[in-house]
Amino acid sequence: MYKPIVAVIVLVVLANPVLGQETMPKTNLIDPKAKVDKKKERPKKKRYMTIVKNGTKGILYGNKCFEEFTQSLGFVYTVQNKNSSGSLNGPARFFHNAATKTALVFTAWPWWKIRVNKKKKDCRKLSGDFTG
Repeated sequence: MYKPIVAVIVLVVLANPVLGQETMPKTNLIDPKAKVDKKKERPKKKRYMTIVKNGTKGILYGNKCFEEFTQSLGFVYTVQNKNSSGSLNGPARFFHNAATKTALVFTAWPWWKIRVNKKKKDCRKLSGDFTG
């Protein structure tokens, strides 16, 4: 008498998880035929203008506070060796930096250099790199 009822209950319990599952949506990870749009998948990388220097004097190279500030203005300082291959010579460096500084006048306003010098002084004080 109890065998048919138990069998029905067992079938109902076993069948419910199978009926309750939803089908998996097709994604790039599951569907091998899906095309990947690399431009949409990659994060956007910000491109900064560069001001080329021959040495690290006066640019607080490695100071995170100052580097983040210059990146917020849209440029970074880069350091080059005079004798390494691929480095810019004097006139090429001058014209490259002149173009960058002219662009900064329009993007970061004409007083960008004053703001950079003020922030440089503040970052030096915060890091303990300032004497006087």
